[in-house]
Amino acid sequence: MSIRPGDVALLVVRGKKFLVTIKEGATFHTHKGYIRYDDIIGKPWGIVAKTNMDVEVLVLRPTTADIMEKLGRKTQIIYPKDAGFIIIKSGILPGFRVLEAGSGSGSLTIALSRAVGPSGTVYSYEKEEKFLKIARRNVNRFGLGNVIFHHGDIRDGVDERDIDAVFLDLPDPWNALRVVHEAMRPGAVLTIFVPSYEQIKKACMALKESGFSDPEIHEILIRRIECNEERTRPATRMIGHTGFVIFTRKILADY
Repeated sequence: MSIRPGDVALLVVRGKKFLVTIKEGATFHTHKGYIRYDDIIGKPWGIVAKTNMDVEVLVLRPTTADIMEKLGRKTQIIYPKDAGFIIIKSGILPGFRVLEAGSGSGSLTIALSRAVGPSGTVYSYEKEEKFLKIARRNVNRFGLGNVIFHHGDIRDGVDERDIDAVFLDLPDPWNALRVVHEAMRPGAVLTIFVPSYEQIKKACMALKESGFSDPEIHEILIRRIECNEERTRPATRMIGHTGFVIFTRKILADY
């Protein structure tokens, strides 16, 4: 498939990455000169173009990880290292109905949207209007029509029922447990993301009293390896602690 106007592309210039929308007649300026979009429209993905300064530019179709890392944001995002684990551990499949709070910048929203596919739906709640606008803009940029945003506090209640999976990224997730328990189908997975040990303990104590199974807690760390002609070694910089991920399931204790 060739590059078309309106496509979102990842441009890699001397190791620096840019997420851009291809527009006819437009140019994109980098630290190593500019590139004309007309020069790459109609060409296959993976080509090596050149700026006006004769610097090579790799033109790639962005992966979900590329999109999440390069989104415009005003809040901390859920990183790909956490998002992939969350989606797999939650058992999310095409056609699932997933509930999320809060939307933040829409990073995980996009990953969830792609995971459930056109036949699924992501219901995303965000109480801060300034964040909701950013999330909407980021999601709409990729033409994802299976996301329904709500401007509101999930702790006040939701209309959805028989939800297949829930994700909470809130400072006080324990205050939303009653609401999400009512919204979830039995056996569905609830994922909670918190940054501190104190929040882990409070959330886990509340889960045991709110109709959920014993929680499973993880921290995901990823370290890149550098490889060149001189040496192969761990990178000196890494994305370390971003948060703790708590997994639990809705149970029917009195069934």
